[in-house]
Amino acid sequence: MNPDLSQFSGMTMSIGSIVELAFYLITLVYIIFSAILYYHWREYGTDIKVTTYTLTAFFATTIPLIIIMGVLTLIISN
Repeated sequence: MNPDLSQFSGMTMSIGSIVELAFYLITLVYIIFSAILYYHWREYGTDIKVTTYTLTAFFATTIPLIIIMGVLTLIISN
């Protein structure tokens, strides 16, 4: 018993849709990773000053990159 897959033969995704989907997946992974990193540095860090510097450096460098990726995604998908 083979399923009829002919209904999917004409189905294509544009490059804009693929880029948007990839951006959403990367953003989801970034949020989960950042939450885990934040929790572990806060709970297991030995020096509060180093923990604060580390988290500030991490977010100060990664948030602008996520914003740039979002802008590029909007440009490509439109």
